Amino acid sequence: MPLRIRLTAIFALAMAAVLAAAGYLTLSRFAESRDEYAGRATPAQLLAGQDAYADLRRELLTALPLVFLAATAGAYLLAAAALRPVERLRAQAAAVTDTTPHRRLQVPPSRDEIAFLAATLNAMLDRLQAALEREKRFAADAGHELRTPLSLLKTELDLALRRPRTPTELTAALTSAAEETQRLVDLAEDLLLLARTDQADHRPRGPHTIDLPPLLERITARHRAAFPTAVLTVDCPSRLQVVAEPSRVERALTNLVGNVLQHGRDPVEITAHETRGHVEIHVRDHGPGFPPDFLPAAFDRFTRADHARTTGGTGLGLAVVAAIARAVGGTYGATNHSDGGGDVWITLAARR
Repeated sequence: MPLRIRLTAIFALAMAAVLAAAGYLTLSRFAESRDEYAGRATPAQLLAGQDAYADLRRELLTALPLVFLAATAGAYLLAAAALRPVERLRAQAAAVTDTTPHRRLQVPPSRDEIAFLAATLNAMLDRLQAALEREKRFAADAGHELRTPLSLLKTELDLALRRPRTPTELTAALTSAAEETQRLVDLAEDLLLLARTDQADHRPRGPHTIDLPPLLERITARHRAAFPTAVLTVDCPSRLQVVAEPSRVERALTNLVGNVLQHGRDPVEITAHETRGHVEIHVRDHGPGFPPDFLPAAFDRFTRADHARTTGGTGLGLAVVAAIARAVGGTYGATNHSDGGGDVWITLAARR
């Protein structure tokens, strides 16, 4: 049932009750007054009083229904007029689709609830359009990143099969193909992790207490093996613990250290300290630091300081760190150190 009909019905019931009460009280007061003067009235006056009472009752039975109908019709027209802006907003909102996300609702010039509702809905549509554009850019960037290793992999295999190859040439081709396959695997894992952390109903397996010093030492040892000439130092108080999902924390810290080693300059310093119930983990290098125009977008997806994309990587390393930090209730950031070099960090909840 339309809202205007429901409002009209409610008003009609209330008006019927008011008119019935008014008619009853009017006739009751008239009858009381007639009975009060009945003892002093002549027979002619009594008859005139009865006729007046009958006329009053007849007039009320005629006038009150007319008043009721007129008030009900007025209430319906008033409700329809009041709800007309809402219907107009509904029609405009129905015209907003995934193919026309730029459409907005017309905000009435009156500063009332309807205008506030239209402004609120427009702000919501702005957020939804921004989210839709981010998803489109994400899909386009993911397709671009996937196309590069797939093209290289296909090229290596085509070259290997074009003519007979020596064992050395085949080994080189398979090695290159294996590298591109590993890049595809890493990219797929990053995309899957980002998709999972973006899901509002996704819940991690459960936070655990993590001893931070051995975790940092394990990550550092792994990177020393991958970068034999790099100089890495760890400064973490003993018995420092954080509360989070172990696999996610290890992935975030691995990405932080790997990003600095790939794009920065050693020595690389990894420090951790507790402050106000949180543990801050900083990874700093001694290179040129971040380009100033890159810092605001350092944690965005598929962004790199090397815009020519000549240093490898997918541009998802810091984006994964940001997604993990948000998922575990932490924070993250990046800046240029006053003494030179870049400084990236993540904060996690400390064990109380």
